[in-house]
Amino acid sequence: MLELSFQRERETKNTVRFEEQVGDMPPVVGTLYVQKFALNRLGNPDCLRVTLDATAAASGPRIAPVERIPGTAS
Repeated sequence: MLELSFQRERETKNTVRFEEQVGDMPPVVGTLYVQKFALNRLGNPDCLRVTLDATAAASGPRIAPVERIPGTAS
């Protein structure tokens, strides 16, 4: 499990851009864009903490591969 911290950097039209706060390690995600409506539900914070957990992803549904359409470039 990884816990990442993000600091508000700037706003765009419909999103807020957050930058990952890293020490001496390289960033895991880097930049994170979050929709403004979702941030309003959280109280419009300046900092976010994101948790990545591989066990949650492994137990969820898998996405099927996209099939190629005949006659298109690969």
